Amino acid sequence: MEQTQRSRRAKDAPLRADIRRLGDLLGETLKKLGGQQLFETEERVRLLCKRLRAMPSLADERRLKRLLRNLDLDETIGVIRAFAVYFQLVNIAEQHHRIRRKRHYELHTPNHPQRGSLADTFQRLSNDVASPEEMSHLVQQIIDRLEVVPVMTAHPTEAARRTLLMKHRRIADLLAAFDRRDLTPRERDRLQERLAAEVELIWQTDEVRQTQPTVLDEVGNGLYYFDATLFDALPTLLEELQRRLDESYPGVRLRDGAAPIRFGSWIGGDRDGNPYVTPEVTWEALRRQQRLILRKYLTAVADLSQRLSQSERFAPPTEELRASLAEDARLMPEVADEIARRNPEEPYRQKLSFIYVRLENTLRRNRDLASALRIESPQTLISTRPGLPIIALLTRPKGASDRVYRTGRELWEDLRLIRDSLLANQATHAAREVDRLMRQTAAFDLHLATLDLRQHSERHTAALAELTRALGMNEDYAQMAEPARVAWLTEELISPRPLFSPDARFSDETTETLNVFRVARRALDEISPGAIRTYIVSMTRDASDLLAVLVLAKQAGLWQWPTDGDGALPMSRLAVVPLFETIDDLRRAPDVMGRLFENPVYQKHLQAHANLQEIMIGYSDSSKDGGILTSAWELYKAQERLWAQARARGIELRLFHGRGGSIGRGGGPTHEAILAQPPGTVAGRIKITEQGEVISSKYGLLEIALRNLEMTTAAVIAASLPREDDARAARWKEAMERISEEAFAAYRRFVRETEGFYDYFTQATPIEELQHLRIGSRPTKRKVGSRSLDDLRAIPWVFGWTQSRHLVPGWLAVGTALESFLRRSPRAHLRLLREMYRAWPFFHSTLSNVEMALAKADMQIARQYATRTSDKKLGRRIFRLLAAEYERTRRMVLAISGEKRLLDNWPVLQRSIAVRNPYVDPLSYLQVELLARKRAGASGACEAASAERDKLLYAVLLTINGIAAGLRNTG
Repeated sequence: MEQTQRSRRAKDAPLRADIRRLGDLLGETLKKLGGQQLFETEERVRLLCKRLRAMPSLADERRLKRLLRNLDLDETIGVIRAFAVYFQLVNIAEQHHRIRRKRHYELHTPNHPQRGSLADTFQRLSNDVASPEEMSHLVQQIIDRLEVVPVMTAHPTEAARRTLLMKHRRIADLLAAFDRRDLTPRERDRLQERLAAEVELIWQTDEVRQTQPTVLDEVGNGLYYFDATLFDALPTLLEELQRRLDESYPGVRLRDGAAPIRFGSWIGGDRDGNPYVTPEVTWEALRRQQRLILRKYLTAVADLSQRLSQSERFAPPTEELRASLAEDARLMPEVADEIARRNPEEPYRQKLSFIYVRLENTLRRNRDLASALRIESPQTLISTRPGLPIIALLTRPKGASDRVYRTGRELWEDLRLIRDSLLANQATHAAREVDRLMRQTAAFDLHLATLDLRQHSERHTAALAELTRALGMNEDYAQMAEPARVAWLTEELISPRPLFSPDARFSDETTETLNVFRVARRALDEISPGAIRTYIVSMTRDASDLLAVLVLAKQAGLWQWPTDGDGALPMSRLAVVPLFETIDDLRRAPDVMGRLFENPVYQKHLQAHANLQEIMIGYSDSSKDGGILTSAWELYKAQERLWAQARARGIELRLFHGRGGSIGRGGGPTHEAILAQPPGTVAGRIKITEQGEVISSKYGLLEIALRNLEMTTAAVIAASLPREDDARAARWKEAMERISEEAFAAYRRFVRETEGFYDYFTQATPIEELQHLRIGSRPTKRKVGSRSLDDLRAIPWVFGWTQSRHLVPGWLAVGTALESFLRRSPRAHLRLLREMYRAWPFFHSTLSNVEMALAKADMQIARQYATRTSDKKLGRRIFRLLAAEYERTRRMVLAISGEKRLLDNWPVLQRSIAVRNPYVDPLSYLQVELLARKRAGASGACEAASAERDKLLYAVLLTINGIAAGLRNTG
């Protein structure tokens, strides 16, 4: 034990040195820019909180509260910022240490690779009972169908501003430079100066956004990660994957031109509940995505051209490349002579020059695309233009299409000619550089990330209701029963006639709904055939919800029934994806999809999409609806049943996991979550949402991005191998069903039936203040002014509980359910639960996530919020219920895991939380004090009172940012 602790201390020594260096620089900055008094106050607060953690004392707690209460508002803001900036710096240091540890594994323990890496995964698979030949065959099958799709979303949980994230990246680079062993004293001093400058800049940068971000601002934020890390991380990972395959399974190859990892985005396409995502904004988001990827290609091609200086005397081009150059000269005579003159006898540079010109033309075309839409303020709720006409189809752009790239495949083929010619001349290293750009082209195409469109099913119902009324039908669509809807929609999909004439006029809402499909058609024609692939239907309740989307898509020319025989397939350019979110929806999902799969027209639609159906399952809303335990179990069962429905009909599924960043929204370690999916449901394909602060923590630094993509890919490969059902699985599932039923009932009792529970939530958390944080374009509630839990989105629900250190969504009702199950047969059921924890990845992952939420929660701090509620009696009553349930859950988790303390099996995380808590506590105490002051209200309508209220709100928002950084969680 002592040796393990010594080893751990040695591993962490560089991290401690980094934190000490950054902490010292922050201290110097505080003294210089904030004054000696601020530094001394911050130190007194820090030491008091540290002492309270080591030896809880009512006297020290009163002393701390008195100290904080006596600070004026300016002093309070200074102290808050000191701790908030400290956490920014600590987070940077920890991220850099993760990179350092990854390098350590690769350098010093090649035979014991880092857990979750591709090397570790293939090493474990080599121990499988299958023969090497059988395993190679299985791995090749998985690699051939491998499809890993992280989807970037703008869900508002990223509290840090982009300008700060860029500073964080520079600090990480400087810390990496300090790791060099050969630094001279002068170089070390210079690095220290640059580090001090960055800390100063952070201190003098406002953490709080002063304006609400628009959707296009969010698009820009998302593009930052593609520009900074993902473009370079992806080919590096694919090279590592092929290298590890060569070592473990010689002969297993990634298919040439395949894109086993690609990216999706919702930013600018997710309009469910966000009135600012207009068709105009969707179009502009797609244009900006294309502009970025074209610029990345131009830089890469220019770099290759500088290096590939081979002369045809020593590396003669293949006949295929010669023919291609002749064709380029014929199509682009205006540049051909200049290219030949500039690079005589250098065929590779000549070809790259032609590629560069075509890319420039494509970029110019992007800029010059005539818009049939007028971009208006993204903050305009709904267009006020009455009778806005349906968007007309666009005229073809000027210029010959063969002088621009229409698809990424065209660019890929041009690069292939160069690579194959280099290989024919044995220039394997140069060919590998071209191959790298080919991998990028296969993954990013001409659109960078596939933009998913998402809208609520009710919007489609409303649009079709208006269209059917305009047709003079006896019964409008909204009034039809489900069988009648399905029959009418099916008939409309077969019918060649449109539902309305091109000059028809409808309400703004219906016109906008129709325009979304027109924009999709335009994007597929003019941006890239892969720019948009799926249309997600939120709150899918029945088969008609998906058929309705196809009928609307038909009006924009995205769907057409074949006219040339029974064997022909329809033209279908958009896949329709149901989103099942609530507990009830998850339970009904297999039956809904079964009815849809039986529809003969939908069967043809699926055949047009290679018999592949994507289905999205929502973690956030199901957890908010039924609690974390029931949500996890219903998601598990739904996946099994959905796959059973699909397999019975020869249909393939791609499951899209709508996971949030925090435990209460389906978050937690992605690698473990994938391995915990039901056997046979991953099957080489997975889509996963990446949300809010998760994006910056996973993809903000190149090496971290590589590590996360590698772990996800490795988990998908491992989870896709055939697994036999454990003979004990039936017993486990039966137990889980009983536990889940009890957890669901207990959760609903707590949240829905406990009088005043929602009022406690609003009073004991900063939920009302979150709307002022300006971290996203989407409103926090579905209905403005509503006080209903149903109308509150899952993100603020989790965000509020996290800020107040309750973390209720991550553990509520789990203790009651487990205790009830144990009570029926204490010894036998405890043995069974321990067996499930050891041997069933699903149960182990679920309970581990609950354990992490319990460890991050702190009921002593939560009590501070409860005691300052406006209704004191309510605060005491609800807090007692929550504290008792927290303790019950903690006790049950420890009994099952066999640990003495939470996270004993996760010592790194346990230590990180313990080290952070004394520094988060001051922010929590200050937030409680500031919320009480704010809610008491500064009286008077004078300018001074208004300024005081604004400053008070600003201070609260600073604490929210600081706590989010300290806990590394928002919503």
